Amino acid sequence: MLDIVALFIKTNQYKTFHEASVKLNIPLPTLLRRIKKLEDNLSLALFYREKGCLRLTEPGKSFYSHCFIHVEHLQSILCDFKDVSEDKVGIIKLIAPQNFIKSVYFTGVINQFTTLYPNIKIHMMLSDERLDLKKTEFDLAIRIGQLESSQNICKVINQMNFVLACSPNLIEKYGLPTNFEDLAKLPHISCSPFENWSFIATNSEKVIFKPQADFVSNDIEMCALSAIEGRGVYYGPTYCLLPHFKDNSLVKILEHFEPIKRDVNLIWPDKLIPKSTRYLIDFLGLSLSGIEI
Repeated sequence: MLDIVALFIKTNQYKTFHEASVKLNIPLPTLLRRIKKLEDNLSLALFYREKGCLRLTEPGKSFYSHCFIHVEHLQSILCDFKDVSEDKVGIIKLIAPQNFIKSVYFTGVINQFTTLYPNIKIHMMLSDERLDLKKTEFDLAIRIGQLESSQNICKVINQMNFVLACSPNLIEKYGLPTNFEDLAKLPHISCSPFENWSFIATNSEKVIFKPQADFVSNDIEMCALSAIEGRGVYYGPTYCLLPHFKDNSLVKILEHFEPIKRDVNLIWPDKLIPKSTRYLIDFLGLSLSGIEI
């Protein structure tokens, strides 16, 4: 509860909840949920809900004046211990999709981070399984695609491009598909966890194609090699196929249907997190947001 009181003190420094969420680097729904939790515990309304204005109620003013000095004192104590704790080794447990971590876009990122923060150690597990962070020991997760609603905090740091491709030999054997009816007649390669293939048609409508897979793997490179061998049509992240487009071992098909991009998300539990985890969140957000995936 102390962390929520401190958040209440900081929130009152800004003109709106939106400004507070931006300046405090907390998602707006999370900020509102925590303030509401504090109000429910106190059985008091602390803020007036006015558009474009953040203003304390009379009980809110009283609560603020009683808490401010004590929170400031506690923060001063924490600062006294800051120099001692800075040299302490921190450990972050990170879980991420194996294919994304092995991509050229992620190569060297963790090494750059540990060079910048030598006292922070990262224990990494590679898995496409979407584990519940609150039921595991992981501090942070990287996940691709649409997420189920949860109590975790999510930060979208990039979007991943997808492509539909096959070998020239496959086209020679079956003919060039021009629509999804043609596509359904070809063999398909399914790369888990991208079982459903999503597109935007020329009329801006969303189209979901559900392949009847002849080959399935959770390894993107293996799926790409299978496509090169002519075993089927491949749908997956563009980045791993770029060299194969250059040497014409694979070609793009149905290009008038645009594959829908998928979000690259950082996920962490909705609770106070160590400074080391915040450093990694900020670093990954900055390092991966400016590149085209």
